[in-house]
Amino acid sequence: MNRLSEQAARLDVGSYAVRFAYRTLYSDIDTNRHLNNGAYGRLFEEGRVELHRRVFGALDVPGLTMMLAAITIEFLAEARYPGSIQVASAVTRIGGSSFTLGQAAHQDGTCVALADCVMVKAAAGQPVPLTENERERLAGLAFTGAEFGGPRW
Repeated sequence: MNRLSEQAARLDVGSYAVRFAYRTLYSDIDTNRHLNNGAYGRLFEEGRVELHRRVFGALDVPGLTMMLAAITIEFLAEARYPGSIQVASAVTRIGGSSFTLGQAAHQDGTCVALADCVMVKAAAGQPVPLTENERERLAGLAFTGAEFGGPRW
C-alpha cells in the first residue's frame, strides 16, 4: 500500500473541524507559477490562528501566547496561481499544556500539502496548563479520520 492510500483520512477535507478559503496571490508564487514553500507556512499559520480563536478567543491576555514548538510540512502536489486554497485544521492530541494539530491544504479537490504541528500554551515564555474549558473546546475540534487512531488525550 502506498503512502497516499495510507493517508486517505488525512487527505479528506471532511476529517477536519476548522476550514477556511484563501485566494492565492501573485506574491505567493515562484517562477514556475506554483505556490512557494513560504506561502504554505503562512497558510497553515492562518489555519492555526483560526482554530486558536475558536478555543482561546482573541488571545489578548497580556503575556499569554501560543508557541509553535514543532512543524512538519509534506508537499504532495503543486498548487497554482490564480486559484483558491482551502486550509483545514483539527486537533489530534491534547496534553497538559500542549496540543497537536493536523492540517491539510486543498486546491480544486486535491490535497496539495499536509502539516503537523505542536502548539504550547505559554506565559512569560513558560508552558502554562490548559484549562478544563480549553481542553473541552480543543476536543470539540478533533480530527475525525482514522489516521491518528482517534484523538489522543
